[in-house]
Amino acid sequence: MRTYFWPVGLCVLALLALGLVACEDSVTYPGLDEPTGVGGRSGRGGAGGDDGNPSLDVGAPGVDDAGGGGTTDAGTAGDVGGGGTTTDAGGGGTTEPSTIAPGSACNCDSDCMGDSTHPGRCINGICMQLAPAECPTDGSTAECNAGSRCWGQVCYPDCDAFPCDGACDDDGSCVWTDSTSCDASCSEICENDSGGGGDDDGCPPNSHLQDDACYCDDGYVVNDAGDACVPSDGGGGTGDCPPNSHWEDDGCYCDEGFIVNDARDACVRECESNDDCSGGLVCVDNTCVTPPCTADSCPDGTFCSDSGSCVLDLGATPPGPVPACDDVATWECTGGEGHCGQVVAFEPDEGPGYWDYPINGETTSDEYRSYCRRDLMMLVKYAAAKVACLTGGWEFGNGEPIGLGDMSESNGDIPGTRERSPGHPEGTHVDGHDMDIAYYQLSTSDNRLRAICNHSSGGSDQYHCVEEPDNLDAWRTALFIAFFHDNPQLRVIGIDGQAALMVNSAMDQLCDGGWYDGPACTTRGRTLAYETTDTGRGWFRFHHHHLHVSLSSSRKAVTPFDDDRRLIPGEPWLESSKLDPRRRLYALPPLH
Repeated sequence: MRTYFWPVGLCVLALLALGLVACEDSVTYPGLDEPTGVGGRSGRGGAGGDDGNPSLDVGAPGVDDAGGGGTTDAGTAGDVGGGGTTTDAGGGGTTEPSTIAPGSACNCDSDCMGDSTHPGRCINGICMQLAPAECPTDGSTAECNAGSRCWGQVCYPDCDAFPCDGACDDDGSCVWTDSTSCDASCSEICENDSGGGGDDDGCPPNSHLQDDACYCDDGYVVNDAGDACVPSDGGGGTGDCPPNSHWEDDGCYCDEGFIVNDARDACVRECESNDDCSGGLVCVDNTCVTPPCTADSCPDGTFCSDSGSCVLDLGATPPGPVPACDDVATWECTGGEGHCGQVVAFEPDEGPGYWDYPINGETTSDEYRSYCRRDLMMLVKYAAAKVACLTGGWEFGNGEPIGLGDMSESNGDIPGTRERSPGHPEGTHVDGHDMDIAYYQLSTSDNRLRAICNHSSGGSDQYHCVEEPDNLDAWRTALFIAFFHDNPQLRVIGIDGQAALMVNSAMDQLCDGGWYDGPACTTRGRTLAYETTDTGRGWFRFHHHHLHVSLSSSRKAVTPFDDDRRLIPGEPWLESSKLDPRRRLYALPPLH
C-alpha cells in the first residue's frame, strides 16, 4: 500500500512565493463545457491541474479525503476560478477549411481542417473534428471522415492515418497530452490553455501552466522552498523527499511499512511494539492490527479464517475452478484529472454485468441523475464485468446485472436539484464522485435498488436493517465491492451495518478461496464503512436498499486508518432521519 503526503512547509512557501490565498490538497475541476458526447470516450488523453489562481503544484497533495463529495467553489463549467459563465461549446468556432490536418498541433479551432458536417476543433492542442451527431457505438467510423473514429461526438484521428503531434493511445488514436497546449480564447475545448502560445505564463523556469496551475517540466521537481523547479537526479532519487519515502510519479510516497505522521511531514513506523498500539490492537510487521484469532477463539456461528479474523459461517464458499476473466476492460483511466475527472453521462445504459435503469423520476430519454466522473464509470463497469464473468457458473442468486442508482446531474449538482428537490444531503453526490448501487439479491427477479431486509420496528420504518438481511446475495456483493478496491482512488464504500457482517465474512472467504486476491483481502486495505449503531458518521440509515461508492479526485486516496470515512468527508453527521431527503428515494414496495 502506498501512503502519500504534502509537506506543509512546501505548501506554505509556495503560497508566499506565488501570492496565493489558499492551499488545497484536494481540488474540484470545472468540467469541459463541450458539445454533447465530447470526451465520452474512456481513457483519452488530458491533463490535470488546480483551479483558482496559478500556483506551483508540488505534485504531492497530502493524505486527505480527496474530493469524495466535498465541494470546491470553482465557478460554473467553462470558467476556471469561479464566477464565470458557461461557454457555449456547441455553437462558436469556425468551420472554414484549414491546412492543418487532424492529429497536428494547433492553437485555435480555426487552425484545424474541417467541413460543414465535420467542423475542425482544436481540442486541448490537437486538431480533431466533430461528428454530425453522437456516435451510437464507441470507435465507429460511419460518423467521421476517413482516417478517424468516433467516441462521444468527437472524431479522433487514427495514428496510422495521420501524423500525431500528441500521443497514440491504446486504441491507436491520436490524443492530447500534458504538454500540448491551445488558446482558450479561440478554442472551445481547451483545458491546456497557453494564453495564445506565449511564454509569459507567470510560471517559474522549467515549469509550465496547465489548468491554471504551474507544473514542473519532465526531469524537474519542486525545490524545498516550493517556489522553483530544479533538476531531479534522474536516477530514481527522492526528489527532495523526506527519509523513508520516495518520489513516484507525482509526489512523495512513504516506503513500504511506513505511514504518514500526524504532522503530515514525515514517514514513520506505525508501531514498534504492542505498547504503541491502542484499543487492544497488537503490533504485527510494524502495523497495529486486531489480534489474530485461533481455532477455538471465535464465537458460535463463526470460524477463524486464513486472514486471522472471526467471520460468519455463511456455508461453503462457492466452488471453483475460478475463471480467468482477463479480457475485462480495465478500470484505469489515463489522461490526467482534466479528462478522468470529467463528469460524463453513464453510457451505455446496459453492459456486461450492469444496468443503469431510469430511477427517481428519470425516463429512458431523460436520465438526468446519471452523470459521474469518467474514472468512476470505468471502475463500476470493471467491477460489474468481473462479477458477471467470475460468477457465471454459480447456481444461487438471480444472476442478473447489478442496478445503478443516483449519481450526479450533468453539471455536478446533487440529483434532483434540477427539479428543486435535491435527493441527498449537501456535500454528497456532487461533481460525479458518488454513486448509489444496488445489492446483489437472492429472491427477486432483478437487482434493482430495493430493501434487502426487514427495516420496520414498532410499526415504523427505521430506514436500516433491523435484523440480518434475507434477500442479500452476500457472495456476489462482496466480490463486487472487492474489485472496487483495485483502484487506489477509492475513498469509501458505505453499506448497511447488518449487511456488513455478512459481506465482510464473504469477502474473507472469497479471498481465502482464490476468487479475489487484491487490496481488499486485508483489513487495512478494505475501505468499507458501516454502523451497527448510530455513531453519527452517516451510514446507519438509508443504506438498506443500496451501497454508496465514493471516489477521490486523484490517486491521493486516503488509507483506512487515516480517514474517518464519513458519508460527508470531515463533517459530523447531524441530519435528522425525518428531514433527510433520502427518505423519498428508491420507493419500491417493501419486501416486509
